[in-house]
Amino acid sequence: MSVETSNRVWKYSQKGGTPLLLLLAMADWSDDWGYCYPSIEQMAVKCRQTERNILNLIADLERAGEIRRVARGKGGRGKFSGSVYQVIVGMSGDEISASEQVSPKALDTFAKINSGEMSLPTPRNPNTQTGEKISGENFSPEKQSPESSPVVPCALKELINVSDSTSPPPTAIVQQNVLNAEEQAEALYRLVRPTHLTLPNSEQRAVALKVLGEYLKRFDSPQAAATALKPYTAEADARGIRQTNLCWLSEWAAVGQIPKSRKKATRYSKPEDVQEDHADYESIRKRMETELAPHMQDNGRKSL
Repeated sequence: MSVETSNRVWKYSQKGGTPLLLLLAMADWSDDWGYCYPSIEQMAVKCRQTERNILNLIADLERAGEIRRVARGKGGRGKFSGSVYQVIVGMSGDEISASEQVSPKALDTFAKINSGEMSLPTPRNPNTQTGEKISGENFSPEKQSPESSPVVPCALKELINVSDSTSPPPTAIVQQNVLNAEEQAEALYRLVRPTHLTLPNSEQRAVALKVLGEYLKRFDSPQAAATALKPYTAEADARGIRQTNLCWLSEWAAVGQIPKSRKKATRYSKPEDVQEDHADYESIRKRMETELAPHMQDNGRKSL
């Protein structure tokens, strides 16, 4: 995971919702210069989306200039079998150009291009629409021809020799506000619980959202806030608390303290050194016979 790339996404991306989730997932796979090569299937699983939706989301992010496709693989399995992407949101043209000379992933990709193992993405008309139905089964998007692919690729140097256009226009500043407080809190929760797509819907959800929002205000970055929250999740997991139980967030993180673990109640047991009193019935019987013997003899004489 690249903190540098994730910070650029949080600071400069104009996207929200699922597009932002995909962008953060790509940042999670990338190096500090934004280069990554996840497969369509990996992105679909991580974002809980269909492969067709992932393709459409990639096309949207490419049109928005927040990612670029650097190279195209030959399909199949293994490293560099799919496309290589770069998360370029928040980067200038000079920074993108410089990244090609320092990123090990970029240098490896260009070596693959020169050897023919990978190829440059072929640009196509971004307005071209396709009505082809893409099945999620047995579908390898990297093997499709450029004409049939719903992804809008860009040439390798398309974004290099251009003027710096990273300064957002006034309308972009307004669009950044689309990412509301709840979406920011949800994104922070996914950093703390990477295996979860969204905050569990329970009676603790409203309080948990407020706590997540407070941590976002308290720390300089979402990554720092997530680091502060992870000890609570670790303790909850150690105690065997279900992951849908948000007490670690709505109660523990809210007050900044982990309560002591409750000890299990044990059944009362009688001390071993305590001896129970048992009546000696035999001695009682003999004593009673001794005391009653004279009376029994007197009764016998009177009867005679």
